[in-house]
Amino acid sequence: MKSERKVLGEIALCKLVEGLFILLTANFLVKFINAPTIELIALTFAFFIGQTICAGTTEKFFARLSSKVQLTFRKKIHAQIFEREISSGEVLTLIFDALKSIDEFFLKVAPSIVSAIIFLPMFLICAACTDFLTAIILLVTLPVAPLLLWLIGKATAEKNSRAWQELQRLNGDFRELLTAITTLKMFGRIDAGAKKIRSTSEKSSAATLDVLKLAFVSSFALELMTTLSIALVAVTLGLRLVAGDVEFHAALFLLLMAPEFFSPIRKFGVAFHVMISAKSSLERLKNFLQTSAEVAGSVEKILMPPSIILDDVSFTYPKKFSPTFEHLSLKFSAGKVTALIGDSGCGKSTLLKLLAGILQPTAGEIFWNDLPTSRMEKTSRLSKISYAPQAPHLFDAMLRDNFTMFDTLDNSRLKNFLDALNLSLPLDAVQKLSRGQLQRLGVIRALLKNTPIILLDEPTAGLDDFTEQKVLSLIKEISPRRTIVIATHRATVIEFADEIVTL
Repeated sequence: MKSERKVLGEIALCKLVEGLFILLTANFLVKFINAPTIELIALTFAFFIGQTICAGTTEKFFARLSSKVQLTFRKKIHAQIFEREISSGEVLTLIFDALKSIDEFFLKVAPSIVSAIIFLPMFLICAACTDFLTAIILLVTLPVAPLLLWLIGKATAEKNSRAWQELQRLNGDFRELLTAITTLKMFGRIDAGAKKIRSTSEKSSAATLDVLKLAFVSSFALELMTTLSIALVAVTLGLRLVAGDVEFHAALFLLLMAPEFFSPIRKFGVAFHVMISAKSSLERLKNFLQTSAEVAGSVEKILMPPSIILDDVSFTYPKKFSPTFEHLSLKFSAGKVTALIGDSGCGKSTLLKLLAGILQPTAGEIFWNDLPTSRMEKTSRLSKISYAPQAPHLFDAMLRDNFTMFDTLDNSRLKNFLDALNLSLPLDAVQKLSRGQLQRLGVIRALLKNTPIILLDEPTAGLDDFTEQKVLSLIKEISPRRTIVIATHRATVIEFADEIVTL
């Protein structure tokens, strides 16, 4: 919060200095026209360069603020992916198009708004001190442009909403086509899929074109109004100059300042459709995040490590008709190493994801001791679980960060784990790993987290007997006061476990 306030303060200061440079540039330009000297033209050029530098610095500040806001929204959107069922079209549209609209708002609209807030009062006061009548003309003509934009904005909002819906539908249809392209080719339905995409694309293009038409009209209308206002100031000053009611220096200065006075409004008019789009995107992002399936967390304390109990649990993947399993009731004892066994495809990996909180049961409840996990605060629950999938993800980062998941950690502890699993790797380098090394990376990640519940999915599959014994020895070393569930087919792991649960 403090960093955002600091950036806003820096932006306001840059704009204030820029406005001052604009006034000084116009002032010295008038003096140069009246009495040309090298000193005056040098000062005019210097202030113009300063004005340009301030404008560029302000753009950098807005770009930094935009990056922070986008990163915050991306983290929240990604968190929602693991909490509830979301359509692919909605996610793609939010992550790419909605956040792009917000980025364009910070880069195009926000500078115009800040310029208007700072420049208009500054220039109006300066005009009033120079010539009061001209200041009144500027003040009277100023509200016409915002009123015009408000009327156009009401019509644009509906068009923009339709364009957003069509774009979201296009994203969803395109992703579904890519996902099912093999099946469509097998049954000779590629042309039908392409026809559907073409139809949706044409509708999206038509809706977007409607928005752009209104944007063009709004820009044209605003340019016309500001041009007429500047012309009114120029004609008035010209007639008064002929009549001798105003001095030449003052008239020329005000004539140079009139375009600068209306410049923020003209720029705002050009980017007006960007503001409408950004406003709609922000509303959709807020609505998306407000519909979170987050539940009120329980404040009850439970003994660790807990026993894990599944009570009549069923689970069906989204958009699937047949359940992975139904009415499942199991128990994993506290402080024990339990081997979860069963035929391939019976749902062992899915069950581990349910225990890890990555998936939510379609029906039934999962308990830690006597406390249902659905009543637990999610962050607190996840902090007590370590989960290593069959294929751990390797980030494009140094291996040290891959092992520690970007947390700070004592190097000696990590080295002990690497030595225990016979891994000799350059930790301060980016490197590809083999399948066996990736599996051991996942085990070390899970164990380093030091949680009371550890879930391992086929941690020794494909490893030779010697390396497998190394992995099991390390698990045995940290297993006291841990509830460990290992999904496996390996006879050695089954013999190693304290208990066996068949799925």
